[in-house]
Amino acid sequence: MSISTNIQEKIDAIHQERVTIPDGQPHPIADEVRTRATNAILGGATNWVKYMQLFAKTPEELARLIPTDGTEEDPEKKEARAYLVANGMCAPGTGDKLLNVVSSKLNL
Repeated sequence: MSISTNIQEKIDAIHQERVTIPDGQPHPIADEVRTRATNAILGGATNWVKYMQLFAKTPEELARLIPTDGTEEDPEKKEARAYLVANGMCAPGTGDKLLNVVSSKLNL
């Protein structure tokens, strides 16, 4: 698996909610992504980790995302992390945009 695959799985789940849950009703997955993204931006390190946990399936992936794997100053990965959080603010309406600019830049 890759981080971009994990993100795509979240996109697919958000899309599935959009087609199965009527407008005006809660969209639990999209709402969680949006809430955690907001908290990651405004709430500090603990909330950053909680958001990134949505897209990590292994400790190595989480280390890449938070970042504690030595890539914190890599400009491409830095930008991808910023976009991953910013893109999460738009769920559910644009949840399929989570990979915008991120693509495979964060993969191990």
